[in-house]
Amino acid sequence: MMKTFFSLSVVLLFILSGCLAAPDTIRDVRKLRQDHASYFTDGVQSEEPLTAASQAWMEEDYNTIYFSVWHQNSPFHALPERVQQDFRKYTFKPGYGENKKLHLPSWVKKLESKASLNNYPNALSRGITTRNTNLRELPTNSPHFNSSDGDSSAWPFDNLQRSSVPANTPIFVCQLSADKSWALVETSFTYGWIPVEDFASVDSKFIKTWESGRYAVIIRDHTSILDENGLFLLRASVGHIFPLTERSADRMQVSIAVADQNRRAVIRRGFVPAAAAAAKPLRFNPVHAAKIANEMIGEPYGWGGLYGNRDCSSMTRDFFAVFGIWLPRHSEDQVKEAGTYIDLSGLRPEQKERIIRERGVPYLSLLWRKGHVMLYIGQQDGRALIFHNIWGIRTKDLQGREGRKIIGQAVITTLQPGQELRDIDSAAGSLLDNISAMNILTPANQEKPSK
Repeated sequence: MMKTFFSLSVVLLFILSGCLAAPDTIRDVRKLRQDHASYFTDGVQSEEPLTAASQAWMEEDYNTIYFSVWHQNSPFHALPERVQQDFRKYTFKPGYGENKKLHLPSWVKKLESKASLNNYPNALSRGITTRNTNLRELPTNSPHFNSSDGDSSAWPFDNLQRSSVPANTPIFVCQLSADKSWALVETSFTYGWIPVEDFASVDSKFIKTWESGRYAVIIRDHTSILDENGLFLLRASVGHIFPLTERSADRMQVSIAVADQNRRAVIRRGFVPAAAAAAKPLRFNPVHAAKIANEMIGEPYGWGGLYGNRDCSSMTRDFFAVFGIWLPRHSEDQVKEAGTYIDLSGLRPEQKERIIRERGVPYLSLLWRKGHVMLYIGQQDGRALIFHNIWGIRTKDLQGREGRKIIGQAVITTLQPGQELRDIDSAAGSLLDNISAMNILTPANQEKPSK
């Protein structure tokens, strides 16, 4: 009896001391195979859910939007009131910096003075990024956190990070800072401040050459593009686009833009292994979709593309870029601006999942809840499966303190990940509870199912 009591005491001590810790990953990630090819069903490999004609039309539309910034004469995204609002919203909320200390009240004023907005826009020129860079809400690389601690309001959620931008992305330059070190630029999907050393100017001759109509798209993450001497030019990842000049059995030759001594863009030859790139667009089918998704699986979460990583909407954007399907940058815009929009708001969770399983097209359907977008990939055992890059699951301890069970990567899950967690914040609801829309990315009209 004494021995049994001692054994129970030891077990209780281990539990209280945290020695019997919860698993590092949620059950969905542990139990579901993190391999897209493993979810093929009989006959799925021969399916073609998107016709070649539809894909060609979408590719044409993609290229028109992608290069649109080179064919505008004034700001489209970076309207004066928007740019001024970017500074105003931080004037009374200077936030915390990288040292976990509050920014001084003068911090935003100095940045606004540096931006020289009294003569906005002062540049109105065309350019191209020559490095992988970041669009910042203000002209600084210093972060702005809402608090000094806590993963939901501090690191890695830097409020000034708007989006990452790949090297060799067309841009429209709106404004140069007073010290000429920062530029406010537009891409085809949003705007922000970037360091001047991250881009070069282009002229009409360069644009005509670059808009060749033949493009290569990167299909392998973290691909090095080398010059003819085998020297490094730049790093590219899935979804990045370059003009295609030649191709052989073992490699592709692409055009790479670099800056000369006057910060004008000049074209150099770059070489990519044939296995790391494809002629754009890659034909959309289940095999290719699984291949591209597997390139992204397990990749770390990156808020706004920080650290060269992806958040939920940059993952879906890069995935579809390979197939010549344009998506905006913001998750809400992605689900509302194209394709067949299906309103799921107000439905019961079981109704939502039934509609998703019945009407969703694997790898062509986006699911959206406020602040998060997911890719529907099919079903298993009557449950819808999704692929998404997610930070974590909301939790709440016995004292009511909010936290996160960190996932922090691109994973395959059900629509109710983390339901087994003892401290899950049940009041917040699951992804399925909060999903409000689905978008099937084929040309069609909006519609709403009956309840």
